[in-house]
Amino acid sequence: MGFSSSERERRDKAMRRIMDEAGLKALILLGDTSVGNDILGDLRYYTDVRVIAGRQVAILFPLGAPVLFTGTSIQCQAASRRSSVGDCRVSDDMLADTVAVLKERNVQSGRVGVNFELLPVAWHMYLRKELPGIEWVETHKDILGVRLRHNTPEEAELFRRCGKLADGGFEAAVKMIRPGVSEYEIAAAIEEYARARGAEQHFTLVGSGKYAPGDKNALPLPYAPSSRTIEAGDSVVMEITPRLEGYWTQLVRTVNVKEPNPELAKLHRVARDAIKKGLDVLRPGKTIRDVVLAMDTSVRDAGCLFKPPTGHVCGVDLIEGRVSAQNTQVLEPGLAVIIHPTVFTPDGKNSFFWGETYLVTDGGYEPLNHATDELLTV
Repeated sequence: MGFSSSERERRDKAMRRIMDEAGLKALILLGDTSVGNDILGDLRYYTDVRVIAGRQVAILFPLGAPVLFTGTSIQCQAASRRSSVGDCRVSDDMLADTVAVLKERNVQSGRVGVNFELLPVAWHMYLRKELPGIEWVETHKDILGVRLRHNTPEEAELFRRCGKLADGGFEAAVKMIRPGVSEYEIAAAIEEYARARGAEQHFTLVGSGKYAPGDKNALPLPYAPSSRTIEAGDSVVMEITPRLEGYWTQLVRTVNVKEPNPELAKLHRVARDAIKKGLDVLRPGKTIRDVVLAMDTSVRDAGCLFKPPTGHVCGVDLIEGRVSAQNTQVLEPGLAVIIHPTVFTPDGKNSFFWGETYLVTDGGYEPLNHATDELLTV
C-alpha cells in the first residue's frame, strides 16, 4: 500500500535536515533482511521498500535525486510501486557502484554520513581507499531520533492495525492448541492469520512444557518453534509478532492445556500487577527507566525476581531500544513500547512471560492489543 506523498515528503525533509545540520555531501543508508535492533530500519524508513533478499543501499544527496541499489530487478519493480526513490538500479557489486555514484556526483571530499554499526569493515576499508578525501560521519542516532517520533496519523493507524493482527493470531492459536498438535502447527496458525490479512513478515516464538516449581527445565521461555507435541497438562507460551507495512507490534501470552495450573496463575498475577504499575508512569515526560523501576518494585514486593527480557521500543525495527533500567529515554507521544516483564520465582528456577504493545499518547497511553488478559485453559 505504501505511505502517502505527504508522509514521504515529511521523511525526505527530515533526512535532508539531518544532512544540512551535519554538513553532509551525501548520506548512505544500508538495509538487509535481519530482524533485530534499531540499526536495520533506516533504509526502510526512508525508502518504504522491504529488503526481501541480500542487501540494499540508498544514497541521498542534499540536492538531486537519491539512488537505490538492489540485487534484483524484482526488487526494483517493487521499489517503483512503493517508494518515492525513482532511480532504482540493479547491482552485482553495490560497494563499487556506491563509490561510482559518489564520484559521478562529485562527492570526493567533505563529509558523508553512514551507520558504522551496520557498515561492514571491508566496505569501510574500501570506501576509505577509493575516496580518501571523505570524512565518514556516524548519522544513525540522528536518524533514529526522527524514526522514534511516530507522531503521524498514518504511523499510529499502522500500529493499531498491526496490533489487531497479533490479537487475531493469538485467538487462532487458542483454537489450535490441544494435545497432539506440534509447536510448528501453533506457529502456522498464528502466522496464517496475520499473513492472510496483510502481514508482510512474522516473528514467532513458542515454548511448551509442564510447569513444575523448582524444575529449571520446565516450561522454557519461548524460542523458535519445534516439532515438540503438546500434551495435556502442558502450558504454551507464545511471542506473537506481526509486521505490517514495515511496522512491528508484539503480544506475549501463555495458556494452559486441559488443566489449570495454580502455581503459574500466581506468577501471572504478579506479572499483570507489574504491568499495571508500569502503565501508571507510561506517559510523556517520564522515562523508560521509570516504567521499569515501577515494575521491578511491584515484582519484588510480591516476593519474586524481575529479570530481562522486559520489553522494547518498536517501529520499523523490532527492537529500537530496550525497556531496561539503563534506558533513560524520555517518553514522547507516538512512541510504541512493548512491555513484557519476565517474572522469576524466588529461587530463580522458573519464569513467567506476559505482555503487549502500547502507544504513548498526549495524555498517557493507548493499548494496541486487546486480547484477553486472562490466563486461559484450553
